[in-house]
Amino acid sequence: MSSSQLKVVAWGIATSVRDAGRPGLAHLGRSRGGAVDVAALQLGNRLVGNPPDVAGFETSGGLVLRCAAPVMVAVAGSPTDLRVVGGPPLGWGAPVVLPASAVLHVGRLRGGARSYLCVRGGISGTDGAAVHLGADPNAAAAAHAAAPLPLDRPVRVWPGPRLDWFTSGSLHALVTTVWEVLPASNRVGLRLTGMPLVRARHDELASEGLVEGAIQVPPDGHPIVMLADHPTTGGYPVIAVVDPADLWLVAQRPAGTEVRFSRDRRAGTR
Repeated sequence: MSSSQLKVVAWGIATSVRDAGRPGLAHLGRSRGGAVDVAALQLGNRLVGNPPDVAGFETSGGLVLRCAAPVMVAVAGSPTDLRVVGGPPLGWGAPVVLPASAVLHVGRLRGGARSYLCVRGGISGTDGAAVHLGADPNAAAAAHAAAPLPLDRPVRVWPGPRLDWFTSGSLHALVTTVWEVLPASNRVGLRLTGMPLVRARHDELASEGLVEGAIQVPPDGHPIVMLADHPTTGGYPVIAVVDPADLWLVAQRPAGTEVRFSRDRRAGTR
């Protein structure tokens, strides 16, 4: 097969090429980066027979691709409107081989913030509008379609390291408030608005390490959930941390939608 099997006709909204990132480098000042919803990228790769962490497209809609040669693709992440001109229909969660000259349109997202388009062989690089694919993985594609998981369930959290910077009951307030996602949210963090959390201390906190999923609270009391491109240090107190298994739920919350948190019964009563 050709090394440039896809042509980008339109990049659409916030489209980029992302792999699973580079975890374990926070001590060097580098966050993980990569796909914000890494679980969706890994699912899409498994559907087409790739290793789970190779690069694919992360998009919020509007991506248009033309096939220069037959290629197998699959879509994961947010359900989205998909249209293929000159080829078979493509649905969410199932691998499909698109013929040469087929044009794929990734349209409006339905419920989530990011969709992931994975191609067999993975994306090894781009050169202008030409997308270069890697070698065939020599592994079988998925024999059965995946099913999207519900996005509207509460996000599980654990108590953070700075509960003593908040008034009694603040963690309870975090998990009982219905938060709204602000348009200012991005790959760095999910910004929320709702009943402000009240700090017991108002002095400056020395900058300390941050992890993906940390929930920082600035002086205005509105939480920020750290995502893939978060800074590795920060000076706002962290009231809670998202359970790693639920990071994908945070990654898929679009602006204007609601977020609810929940915590394990072992998390205490503060």
